[in-house]
Amino acid sequence: MINKGYLEEGNLGNLAKKLLYEIPKNDIDEEYYNQVRDTIKELKDKNMRQENFLLNISHDLRAHLNVILSVMQCIDYGNVNVMDKKALEYMGLVKRNSLKMLKLINNLIDTTKFENNYYMLNKRNIDIISMVEGTVGCVDKYAKQKNIQLVFDTNEEECIMAVDPELIDRIVMNLISNAIKFSPKDSNIYINIFVEDENINISVRDEGPGISKESREKIFDRFYQISQKSNRENGGSGIGLDLVNYLTKAHDGKVTLNSEEGKGSEFIVTLPICRLVEVDEDRPLNRSDKIQMLEIEFSDIYLI
Repeated sequence: MINKGYLEEGNLGNLAKKLLYEIPKNDIDEEYYNQVRDTIKELKDKNMRQENFLLNISHDLRAHLNVILSVMQCIDYGNVNVMDKKALEYMGLVKRNSLKMLKLINNLIDTTKFENNYYMLNKRNIDIISMVEGTVGCVDKYAKQKNIQLVFDTNEEECIMAVDPELIDRIVMNLISNAIKFSPKDSNIYINIFVEDENINISVRDEGPGISKESREKIFDRFYQISQKSNRENGGSGIGLDLVNYLTKAHDGKVTLNSEEGKGSEFIVTLPICRLVEVDEDRPLNRSDKIQMLEIEFSDIYLI
Protein backbone atom coordinates (compact mmCIF):
# COMPACT_ATOMS: atom_id res chain seq x y z
CA MET A 1 0.00 0.00 0.00
CA ILE A 2 1.30 3.48 -0.91
CA ASN A 3 1.86 5.90 1.95
CA LYS A 4 -0.63 8.77 1.53
CA GLY A 5 2.03 11.09 2.86
CA TYR A 6 3.60 10.92 -0.58
CA LEU A 7 0.86 13.27 -1.76
CA GLU A 8 2.24 16.03 0.46
CA GLU A 9 5.87 15.65 -0.56
CA GLY A 10 8.09 16.46 -3.50
CA ASN A 11 7.53 17.68 -7.02
CA LEU A 12 4.04 16.88 -8.30
CA GLY A 13 5.29 15.63 -11.67
CA ASN A 14 7.86 13.28 -10.12
CA LEU A 15 5.29 12.10 -7.60
CA ALA A 16 2.79 11.30 -10.33
CA LYS A 17 5.44 9.39 -12.26
CA LYS A 18 6.42 7.38 -9.18
CA LEU A 19 2.86 6.51 -8.19
CA LEU A 20 1.42 5.85 -11.61
CA TYR A 21 4.28 4.40 -13.61
CA GLU A 22 7.12 3.10 -11.46
CA ILE A 23 4.98 1.11 -9.02
CA PRO A 24 3.25 -1.87 -10.68
CA LYS A 25 -0.50 -1.48 -10.51
CA ASN A 26 -0.99 -5.05 -9.31
CA ASP A 27 1.10 -4.27 -6.21
CA ILE A 28 -1.45 -1.86 -4.81
CA ASP A 29 -5.16 -1.78 -4.09
CA GLU A 30 -7.05 -0.82 -7.28
CA GLU A 31 -9.49 1.48 -5.51
CA TYR A 32 -6.68 3.33 -3.77
CA TYR A 33 -4.74 3.49 -7.03
CA ASN A 34 -7.73 5.19 -8.70
CA GLN A 35 -8.10 7.60 -5.78
CA VAL A 36 -4.44 8.56 -6.02
CA ARG A 37 -4.72 9.03 -9.77
CA ASP A 38 -7.79 11.26 -9.43
CA THR A 39 -6.18 13.26 -6.61
CA ILE A 40 -3.06 13.89 -8.66
CA LYS A 41 -5.14 14.97 -11.65
CA GLU A 42 -7.10 17.37 -9.42
CA LEU A 43 -3.90 18.81 -7.94
CA LYS A 44 -2.36 19.24 -11.39
CA ASP A 45 -5.48 21.04 -12.64
CA LYS A 46 -5.47 23.32 -9.59
CA ASN A 47 -1.77 23.99 -10.04
CA MET A 48 -2.36 24.96 -13.66
CA ARG A 49 -5.19 27.33 -12.69
CA GLN A 50 -2.97 28.94 -10.06
CA GLU A 51 -0.19 29.45 -12.59
CA ASN A 52 -2.62 31.00 -15.07
CA PHE A 53 -3.99 33.19 -12.29
CA LEU A 54 -0.52 34.49 -11.37
CA LEU A 55 0.25 35.11 -15.04
CA ASN A 56 -2.99 37.09 -15.42
CA ILE A 57 -2.26 39.14 -12.30
CA SER A 58 1.27 39.85 -13.49
CA HIS A 59 -0.01 40.83 -16.92
CA ASP A 60 -2.58 43.24 -15.46
CA LEU A 61 -0.17 44.88 -13.03
CA ARG A 62 2.53 45.24 -15.70
CA ALA A 63 0.08 46.68 -18.24
CA HIS A 64 -1.18 49.34 -15.82
CA LEU A 65 2.35 50.18 -14.69
CA ASN A 66 3.52 50.56 -18.29
CA VAL A 67 0.78 53.13 -18.94
CA ILE A 68 1.74 55.07 -15.82
CA LEU A 69 5.46 54.97 -16.61
CA SER A 70 4.89 56.05 -20.23
CA VAL A 71 2.92 59.09 -19.10
CA MET A 72 5.52 60.01 -16.51
CA GLN A 73 8.28 59.71 -19.12
CA CYS A 74 6.45 62.16 -21.39
CA ILE A 75 6.20 64.63 -18.52
CA ASP A 76 9.83 64.11 -17.46
CA TYR A 77 11.17 64.72 -20.97
CA GLY A 78 9.14 67.89 -21.34
CA ASN A 79 6.92 66.55 -24.12
CA VAL A 80 3.81 67.52 -22.18
CA ASN A 81 2.86 70.85 -20.69
CA VAL A 82 1.28 69.95 -17.37
CA MET A 83 -1.21 72.78 -17.85
CA ASP A 84 -2.61 71.77 -21.27
CA LYS A 85 -5.58 69.56 -22.08
CA LYS A 86 -3.45 66.63 -23.22
CA ALA A 87 -1.65 66.60 -19.88
CA LEU A 88 -4.96 66.35 -18.05
CA GLU A 89 -5.92 63.42 -20.27
CA TYR A 90 -2.63 61.69 -19.49
CA MET A 91 -3.02 62.28 -15.78
CA GLY A 92 -6.49 60.77 -16.04
CA LEU A 93 -4.88 57.65 -17.50
CA VAL A 94 -2.44 57.56 -14.60
CA LYS A 95 -5.26 57.82 -12.07
CA ARG A 96 -7.46 55.18 -13.71
CA ASN A 97 -4.67 52.65 -14.10
CA SER A 98 -3.55 53.28 -10.53
CA LEU A 99 -7.10 52.63 -9.34
CA LYS A 100 -7.26 49.42 -11.37
CA MET A 101 -4.07 48.22 -9.71
CA LEU A 102 -5.46 49.19 -6.30
CA LYS A 103 -8.69 47.28 -6.98
CA LEU A 104 -6.75 44.20 -8.03
CA ILE A 105 -4.52 44.32 -4.96
CA ASN A 106 -7.41 45.06 -2.56
CA ASN A 107 -9.43 42.12 -3.89
CA LEU A 108 -6.47 39.78 -3.68
CA ILE A 109 -5.65 40.81 -0.10
CA ASP A 110 -9.28 40.63 1.05
CA THR A 111 -9.98 37.20 -0.48
CA THR A 112 -6.84 35.91 1.21
CA LYS A 113 -7.98 37.36 4.55
CA PHE A 114 -11.39 35.71 4.25
CA GLU A 115 -9.89 32.44 3.11
CA ASN A 116 -7.79 32.37 6.27
CA ASN A 117 -10.62 33.59 8.54
CA TYR A 118 -8.80 36.83 9.28
CA TYR A 119 -11.37 39.57 8.71
CA MET A 120 -13.50 41.47 11.21
CA LEU A 121 -16.99 42.54 10.20
CA ASN A 122 -18.29 45.92 11.29
CA LYS A 123 -22.01 45.18 11.43
CA ARG A 124 -24.63 47.85 12.04
CA ASN A 125 -28.42 47.93 11.89
CA ILE A 126 -29.19 49.72 8.63
CA ASP A 127 -31.93 49.99 6.04
CA ILE A 128 -30.32 47.77 3.42
CA ILE A 129 -32.92 48.60 0.74
CA SER A 130 -32.23 52.33 0.98
CA MET A 131 -28.48 51.67 0.93
CA VAL A 132 -28.60 49.45 -2.18
CA GLU A 133 -30.90 51.91 -3.96
CA GLY A 134 -28.43 54.70 -3.20
CA THR A 135 -25.55 52.63 -4.56
CA VAL A 136 -27.47 51.92 -7.77
CA GLY A 137 -28.05 55.66 -8.19
CA CYS A 138 -24.34 56.37 -7.73
CA VAL A 139 -23.21 53.87 -10.38
CA ASP A 140 -25.75 54.98 -12.99
CA LYS A 141 -23.20 57.25 -14.72
CA TYR A 142 -20.96 54.24 -15.43
CA ALA A 143 -23.83 52.31 -17.03
CA LYS A 144 -24.71 55.27 -19.24
CA GLN A 145 -21.30 55.04 -20.94
CA LYS A 146 -22.78 52.04 -22.79
CA ASN A 147 -26.31 53.45 -22.80
CA ILE A 148 -27.32 50.77 -20.30
CA GLN A 149 -30.38 51.37 -18.15
CA LEU A 150 -30.26 50.33 -14.49
CA VAL A 151 -33.73 49.28 -13.31
CA PHE A 152 -34.25 49.04 -9.53
CA ASP A 153 -37.28 47.43 -7.90
CA THR A 154 -38.18 46.04 -4.48
CA ASN A 155 -41.19 44.40 -2.85
CA GLU A 156 -40.62 46.33 0.41
CA GLU A 157 -39.73 49.96 1.05
CA GLU A 158 -37.63 49.25 4.14
CA CYS A 159 -35.69 46.40 5.72
CA ILE A 160 -33.58 47.10 8.81
CA MET A 161 -30.95 44.42 9.37
CA ALA A 162 -27.43 43.96 10.72
CA VAL A 163 -24.76 44.00 7.99
CA ASP A 164 -21.38 45.52 7.31
CA PRO A 165 -22.39 48.42 5.01
CA GLU A 166 -19.01 48.68 3.28
CA LEU A 167 -18.95 44.99 2.41
CA ILE A 168 -22.55 44.98 1.16
CA ASP A 169 -21.65 47.97 -1.00
CA ARG A 170 -18.72 46.06 -2.44
CA ILE A 171 -20.94 43.07 -3.23
CA VAL A 172 -23.48 45.21 -5.07
CA MET A 173 -20.84 47.30 -6.86
CA ASN A 174 -18.95 44.21 -7.97
CA LEU A 175 -22.02 42.48 -9.37
CA ILE A 176 -23.22 45.62 -11.19
CA SER A 177 -19.71 46.29 -12.50
CA ASN A 178 -19.54 42.76 -13.93
CA ALA A 179 -23.00 43.14 -15.44
CA ILE A 180 -22.02 46.41 -17.14
CA LYS A 181 -18.78 44.96 -18.52
CA PHE A 182 -20.45 41.94 -20.08
CA SER A 183 -23.70 43.58 -21.21
CA PRO A 184 -24.21 44.86 -24.76
CA LYS A 185 -24.90 48.52 -25.42
CA ASP A 186 -28.50 49.71 -25.24
CA SER A 187 -29.54 46.95 -22.84
CA ASN A 188 -30.96 46.79 -19.30
CA ILE A 189 -29.63 45.61 -15.95
CA TYR A 190 -32.25 44.75 -13.34
CA ILE A 191 -31.45 45.12 -9.64
CA ASN A 192 -34.28 43.59 -7.62
CA ILE A 193 -34.70 43.13 -3.87
CA PHE A 194 -37.17 40.61 -2.53
CA VAL A 195 -37.78 40.52 1.23
CA GLU A 196 -39.06 37.25 2.70
CA ASP A 197 -39.87 36.32 6.31
CA GLU A 198 -36.32 35.32 7.26
CA ASN A 199 -34.17 36.25 4.24
CA ILE A 200 -33.54 39.06 1.81
CA ASN A 201 -32.61 38.38 -1.83
CA ILE A 202 -30.60 40.91 -3.84
CA SER A 203 -30.66 40.07 -7.53
CA VAL A 204 -28.55 41.55 -10.36
CA ARG A 205 -29.71 40.37 -13.78
CA ASP A 206 -28.28 41.39 -17.15
CA GLU A 207 -29.08 40.80 -20.82
CA GLY A 208 -25.56 39.75 -21.75
CA PRO A 209 -24.21 36.63 -23.48
CA GLY A 210 -24.84 34.34 -20.52
CA ILE A 211 -22.47 31.78 -19.04
CA SER A 212 -21.84 28.23 -20.23
CA LYS A 213 -22.63 25.25 -18.02
CA GLU A 214 -18.92 24.46 -17.66
CA SER A 215 -18.13 28.00 -16.51
CA ARG A 216 -21.12 28.14 -14.13
CA GLU A 217 -19.63 25.25 -12.17
CA LYS A 218 -16.33 27.13 -11.68
CA ILE A 219 -17.47 30.74 -11.65
CA PHE A 220 -16.65 31.34 -7.97
CA ASP A 221 -13.19 29.79 -8.21
CA ARG A 222 -10.54 32.47 -7.64
CA PHE A 223 -8.27 30.89 -10.25
CA TYR A 224 -10.86 30.68 -13.01
CA GLN A 225 -11.79 33.16 -15.73
CA ILE A 226 -14.90 32.84 -17.86
CA SER A 227 -12.94 33.20 -21.07
CA GLN A 228 -9.24 33.21 -21.68
CA LYS A 229 -9.94 34.66 -25.12
CA SER A 230 -12.06 37.58 -24.01
CA ASN A 231 -10.95 41.17 -24.30
CA ARG A 232 -8.41 41.81 -21.55
CA GLU A 233 -10.05 45.11 -20.75
CA ASN A 234 -13.26 43.36 -19.81
CA GLY A 235 -11.91 39.97 -18.85
CA GLY A 236 -10.69 40.88 -15.38
CA SER A 237 -8.56 38.73 -13.13
CA GLY A 238 -11.21 36.30 -11.89
CA ILE A 239 -11.00 37.52 -8.28
CA GLY A 240 -14.18 39.61 -8.13
CA LEU A 241 -16.79 36.85 -7.87
CA ASP A 242 -14.59 34.90 -5.50
CA LEU A 243 -14.60 37.97 -3.24
CA VAL A 244 -18.38 38.36 -3.57
CA ASN A 245 -18.74 34.75 -2.47
CA TYR A 246 -16.54 35.30 0.60
CA LEU A 247 -18.26 38.59 1.54
CA THR A 248 -21.66 36.92 1.32
CA LYS A 249 -20.60 33.88 3.37
CA ALA A 250 -19.19 36.25 6.00
CA HIS A 251 -22.79 37.42 6.46
CA ASP A 252 -23.96 33.77 6.69
CA GLY A 253 -25.49 34.10 3.24
CA LYS A 254 -25.07 32.45 -0.14
CA VAL A 255 -24.71 33.43 -3.80
CA THR A 256 -26.53 31.58 -6.57
CA LEU A 257 -26.27 31.94 -10.33
CA ASN A 258 -28.99 31.52 -12.93
CA SER A 259 -27.72 31.75 -16.48
CA GLU A 260 -28.18 30.38 -19.96
CA GLU A 261 -25.98 31.10 -22.94
CA GLY A 262 -27.47 33.82 -25.08
CA LYS A 263 -30.05 34.78 -22.44
CA GLY A 264 -28.10 36.74 -19.82
CA SER A 265 -27.09 36.00 -16.24
CA GLU A 266 -28.60 36.58 -12.81
CA PHE A 267 -26.65 36.58 -9.56
CA ILE A 268 -28.73 36.32 -6.39
CA VAL A 269 -27.29 37.17 -2.98
CA THR A 270 -29.38 35.70 -0.16
CA LEU A 271 -28.80 37.05 3.36
CA PRO A 272 -30.51 36.13 6.63
CA ILE A 273 -32.45 39.00 8.21
CA CYS A 274 -31.20 39.64 11.74
CA ARG A 275 -30.57 42.64 13.97
CA LEU A 276 -28.07 43.57 16.60
CA VAL A 277 -29.41 43.67 20.15
CA GLU A 278 -27.81 47.06 20.71
CA VAL A 279 -29.24 49.37 18.09
CA ASP A 280 -26.51 51.34 16.36
CA GLU A 281 -27.02 54.63 14.63
CA ASP A 282 -27.76 54.15 10.93
CA ARG A 283 -24.71 56.02 9.66
CA PRO A 284 -24.13 56.07 5.90
CA LEU A 285 -20.64 55.80 4.52
CA ASN A 286 -18.68 59.02 4.41
CA ARG A 287 -19.27 60.67 1.01
CA SER A 288 -15.58 60.81 0.15
CA ASP A 289 -15.17 57.13 1.09
CA LYS A 290 -18.17 56.24 -1.08
CA ILE A 291 -16.75 58.12 -4.07
CA GLN A 292 -13.39 56.43 -3.65
CA MET A 293 -15.03 52.98 -3.50
CA LEU A 294 -16.94 53.75 -6.70
CA GLU A 295 -13.85 54.97 -8.51
CA ILE A 296 -11.90 51.86 -7.53
CA GLU A 297 -14.66 49.33 -8.25
CA PHE A 298 -15.55 50.83 -11.64
CA SER A 299 -11.99 51.69 -12.71
CA ASP A 300 -12.07 48.98 -15.37
CA ILE A 301 -15.07 50.54 -17.12
CA TYR A 302 -14.02 53.16 -19.62
CA LEU A 303 -15.61 56.58 -19.31
CA ILE A 304 -16.17 58.43 -22.55
